[in-house]
Amino acid sequence: MAINRIVTKKQLNYIETLYLYTNLENFITKKSTSHDWLYGDLTNKQIDEMYSHDKYKIMMSYIYDTMLHDVEYLGDSSGRMWYKFDNYRLGIMDFDKAKKSNQFNIEIQYTQSHMFKLGKRLDGLDLPFDGDFNQYHIKRIDVSQIVKTPHDYLTNHNFISPYRTIDRISNSGITETVYLGHRKNGNVFRMYNKTIELKVDTKEKPMNYEKIAMFTEYFGDIEDLYTFELELHRRYIKPTFGIDTLADLEKVYSSYHEIVGKIKIYEDNDQNKKNVKLKNHARIDTMQFTEYKEFQRLTKKRYKPSKEHLINRAVEMYGRFSDSLKGEITESDKLFIVDQITSRIIGKSYSYEITESEETEKFNNMLERIEKERFYQDNALEKEALRAFKKVAHNPNPFR
Repeated sequence: MAINRIVTKKQLNYIETLYLYTNLENFITKKSTSHDWLYGDLTNKQIDEMYSHDKYKIMMSYIYDTMLHDVEYLGDSSGRMWYKFDNYRLGIMDFDKAKKSNQFNIEIQYTQSHMFKLGKRLDGLDLPFDGDFNQYHIKRIDVSQIVKTPHDYLTNHNFISPYRTIDRISNSGITETVYLGHRKNGNVFRMYNKTIELKVDTKEKPMNYEKIAMFTEYFGDIEDLYTFELELHRRYIKPTFGIDTLADLEKVYSSYHEIVGKIKIYEDNDQNKKNVKLKNHARIDTMQFTEYKEFQRLTKKRYKPSKEHLINRAVEMYGRFSDSLKGEITESDKLFIVDQITSRIIGKSYSYEITESEETEKFNNMLERIEKERFYQDNALEKEALRAFKKVAHNPNPFR
């Protein structure tokens, strides 16, 4: 399968959409709110009691007096009060909701015009409360590639991708938008005709002249523009890639190359249709948006103890049950059981190469539970362990 990059005259790569949230308590403390205009003539003890009982109300008063007294109020939505600033919208948690959840986080939604001016490292990003990138958690981030190209890569084209679903929006034989995946999963790749979008002028969606001027300045005009955009939400990127805060920005770009690098475009002609039907993917000439690079996940190395430690651990484990088993097995059986525990169970629990059998795994899980429960603190566990050791004693080769 021949793979080529899409052909473009000019392209723009940037983060188009960025939603963050941060905990207000990281920036507004009791010390920062200890002003006469808040507390009057209260004593330090009374201030401590008031702050402990009504800290969210005090923080709200501080925010209103220092940030919100001269900005536009946009209304309430999704349990937040929204305010408009030059470079972002600020969503403040409802007081009752904040008190109930015992946290006071604020959501920040940046304007596209502000994001357009920033570089790849987001230098100059307007952080409402200053601080560091690691104090601002990513809720949603869209990595966009806007290209100027005479070739329509949407109409009469199809896609090979890791996504299970594909949706198209067409008008008069022209494909205007293609969606791979669903937003509800937190990972969706969206492709659309940017020129058509910019020229829409309706009552519900009036023409955005600020955007038109912005892209005209960069591309020369707004003709033949297409957007290829990866939309990522927290519910997907945190468990999948370990992306949490703005400090993980490099991980965002790495995840982009892993996800988008797997997407291939091909012309939907008769020959390619035939190869797709016969599953001859190697014969399909495809194009890609970006080079595929595998996301480098960090894995913790498991500690592998010495053989002496394993033997001592096995002897210690067995010793805790010797009284219960006395008289039922011989000394040679005891030594055999210790050896079985060491070589067949404990050893396997630290091994990468050996796949545990179901029986061995159950036995190993039992031993781990014994350690966690400090052995005899749980009578039911003691009986379970006793039955397991008896089984080993009466079956010389239980793992073969």
